[in-house]
Amino acid sequence: MAKTKKEIILDTALNLFAEKGYDATPTSQIAKAAGVSEGLIFKHYISKENLLEAVVKAGYRRITERSKKSVEENDPAKLISNVLDMPQKLVEDERDFWRMQFRMVDEEVAQRHHQRYLNSVKAKLVEAFRKLGHKEPELETEILMLLVEGLWRAYLTHEDKTHFTKMLDLTKAKFIKQG
Repeated sequence: MAKTKKEIILDTALNLFAEKGYDATPTSQIAKAAGVSEGLIFKHYISKENLLEAVVKAGYRRITERSKKSVEENDPAKLISNVLDMPQKLVEDERDFWRMQFRMVDEEVAQRHHQRYLNSVKAKLVEAFRKLGHKEPELETEILMLLVEGLWRAYLTHEDKTHFTKMLDLTKAKFIKQG
C-alpha cells in the first residue's frame, strides 16, 4: 500500500532528525526531502514541535506493538530475559528512531514518551523479581532498567555485535540466576 503524504513527512522527519538532529533540521529541508511543500507540513502538524511529537508518538506506538508479546510473558525469568533482549531487537527494527531518541536525550517530548514506555515495563519487572524471590524487587528493577538503557546505547553505537552479545549473556546470567 502506498504511503500517504503525511506518512512520508513523518518518515522523512524521523530520518533527518536521526541523521542531523532536531535543531539542525529545518522544516524546509524535511519538505524538500519528502517531496512536499513546507506549507503541507504545517497544514498537517501546525509546528515543527508538533511534528516532532508526532514522530516520537508514532515510534513508541510501533515499539509498544513490537514488544507487547515480550513483556506479557508470565514466566519471570523469561520476562527478564525478554526485557534484556529488547535493546537489540528494537534497535534492529527501529534504528533511526533510536538514533533520534539518543540525539534528543535532553528534549522533554522524547524523554516523556520514553519514560512512559519504560514505566509500562517496570511494573511487570517488579512482579517478576518478586516471584523469583528477590528481597528488593523495586531496586532490582531500577538496576536492570539502568543496564537496559546502557545496553540500548551500546547496541546502537558499537559495531562489535559479538562483544554486545557477550555483555548481554553475562547480564542475563547475573540477573536470572540470582535471587
